[in-house]
Amino acid sequence: METILVTGGAGYIGSITVKELVDKYNVIVVDNLSKGKRELVDKKAIFYEADLTNKENLQEIFKEHNINYVMHFASYKAVGESMSNAVKYSDNLIGTINLLNAMVKYNVPKIIFSSSASVYGMPNKKIIDEQTELNPINYYGFTKQEAEKIIEYYHKIHNLQYISFRYFNVAGDVLNYIDPEANNIFPIIMEVIQGKRDKLTIFGNDCPTPDGTCVRDYIHVSDLIDAHIKALKVDYNGVINLGTGKGYSVIELVNAFTELIKPFKYEFGERREGDPAFLVASNQKAKDILGWTPKKTLKEMILSTYNAYNSVL
Repeated sequence: METILVTGGAGYIGSITVKELVDKYNVIVVDNLSKGKRELVDKKAIFYEADLTNKENLQEIFKEHNINYVMHFASYKAVGESMSNAVKYSDNLIGTINLLNAMVKYNVPKIIFSSSASVYGMPNKKIIDEQTELNPINYYGFTKQEAEKIIEYYHKIHNLQYISFRYFNVAGDVLNYIDPEANNIFPIIMEVIQGKRDKLTIFGNDCPTPDGTCVRDYIHVSDLIDAHIKALKVDYNGVINLGTGKGYSVIELVNAFTELIKPFKYEFGERREGDPAFLVASNQKAKDILGWTPKKTLKEMILSTYNAYNSVL
């Protein structure tokens, strides 16, 4: 049985991925538990509480196991925080480099890397394909862009095989993960519904979109993970968008939550600097290369998130 090392495997996306992998692979999880939850890691996986910035610890793990693949989810990801704490967010790059160096030293042939649509910044077109110009406007997005470049060079120099996935807005749930520092709109809405926040602030209602609010492409976490598992056996090196190709405005999202769950309070605030009005993926490349198609609906994303938050009431 082949072995996969999953970084960030106790986090939101990583823990669900581990659950999907453990019956077909030996799974090694590395997580510093800064946001991950040990109890979400499937008991069939081997768990190490470790930080990727500690290269000695990391290399000991690689020495101990004959690893065939790496799935690299671990990173700090709060956009706003990245613009006030470059020291912390530079660990995204340091950890990635340490991981790649361990892979080269111990002859691990392939990495699947979690990148982000934030590398595109403020694109001047509605549907974004992988050829869209990269222009990140925050330090988090910059670290993702630089990590992509570094991985590409390790491919050129060391023949490391890779796919870098540019995530659009990941939503939905499987394992009842509750974000301890909610920055994304699904968990924020759930905190409003549960009374942990007074209201949702919608940033701007004067965008050049049909109802004036920002349009985003939401992809269910299960569909995202399906793409990662398919990528393990695909002979391709490069970047691939992961999104549904369909956009929903903030108001459409609010209305869907209201219809499926219950009304909640919201207000309009000022538009955020650097907030694109329209951010929707072209997923044609994922379909062509991976034979992948997203299956989950917005309704399934909302209800699975609601069920996760209800599970801890």
